[in-house]
Amino acid sequence: MANIEAVAKQAGVSVASVSRVINGTAARADTEMRVRKAIAELDYQPNSAARALKVRQSEQICLSFDDLANPAYIAMTRGVGRELSATKYRLILSSAFSSVEEIVKHLQTMGRGFADGLIISPIYSDERITKLISALQMPVVLIGTLPDGLDVDSVHVDSSAGIAMAVEHLIETGRTKIGLINGPLSTKPGVRRKAAFEKAIKAAGFKFDKASVIQANTFSPEAGYFAFSEIEDFSKFDAFVCANDQLAAGAMKFASENGISIPGDIAIVGIDNTDMASLLHPTLTSVDLKAEERGEIAAQLMLDRLANPDRASKRITVEPKLVIRESTAKK
Repeated sequence: MANIEAVAKQAGVSVASVSRVINGTAARADTEMRVRKAIAELDYQPNSAARALKVRQSEQICLSFDDLANPAYIAMTRGVGRELSATKYRLILSSAFSSVEEIVKHLQTMGRGFADGLIISPIYSDERITKLISALQMPVVLIGTLPDGLDVDSVHVDSSAGIAMAVEHLIETGRTKIGLINGPLSTKPGVRRKAAFEKAIKAAGFKFDKASVIQANTFSPEAGYFAFSEIEDFSKFDAFVCANDQLAAGAMKFASENGISIPGDIAIVGIDNTDMASLLHPTLTSVDLKAEERGEIAAQLMLDRLANPDRASKRITVEPKLVIRESTAKK
C-alpha cells in the first residue's frame, strides 16, 4: 500500500507539501495538481482523521533541545527568541531528552498540531527520529548535521574544523601529548568529536593513541570532573581538548583541587565558547561554535519557510572560531 512518502516521490515534492494538499492548506496550484495526480496513480488513501483535520495556526514555535540547562542551548535560545520577538509567534521550549525514546515520544506529540513549526537539535541519531520528522505536518528546522534522507531546512557548524583549530593551537603553544575528554559515543557530537580529534592528531604528524581519548558518560561538569579523576598518570599528557565547556569546567575543578596547574602542567581547550569560558579561573580557551548565531539563522529559516512553504530546503553552514584565553598560555 502506498504511503505519503511514495506520493511525495511520485509528485516530486516534499512530504510536507503532500500533507498541505491533503489537509486543504495553502499550496501552489501546480503543486496541488501534481500531488493529486500522484495520489490517483498510486491509489493512496489518506488517513481519514488527517484528511478531515482543519489546520489551525497556534502561533507557536517549539524549540526542542536535549538539555535546556546547557549553556550552548541557552545561547541558541537567545538567538531564536531575538528573531521571533518582533513576530506574532510565541516561543515554547521543550527539553530533557535523555534517550531516543523520549525524542520519539516528543515528536509524536508534535504531530498532533501542538505548534506551527519545530526547531530541533537532536543529539541522538536514529532512523525512527528521521522518519517522524519527515512525517510531521509542519515546518521543521534542524540545528545540526542533517541525517541522510531528511529534507528539511538546517543550519550546522563545522565542528570538525573547530577540533582541528584546537589541536593546532595546542601544538603551536608547545604541547605534544594531547588528549580528548569526550562525551558519550551514543550521541552524534560524541562520535564526531572523537573522529575529528583522531583526524587532527594524525594530520599534525602525531601517532593517534586510543588511550588518549577519555570517555565521559555525559557532557556535564560532573562528568568532566569524574573523567579527569580517572586519569592515573597525568605525566602522559600536557594538554586536553574537551568536547564542550562544561566538561572542561569539571576537569579544571579537579585540577585545581589536586594541585595540577593549568596551564602550567596541563593546557585545556573547551568547545562552544559559552558564557562560562570567560568566568573560569584561569579563563578558558574555547572553540566558538556560534550557538547564538545558529539560533538566529534557525529562526530566520523557520519564518521564511512559514512564508514560503514550497521553496527548496536550505542548508547553511557556520564556521567556528578559536577564542584564545589563559588556559592555553605558552609553556
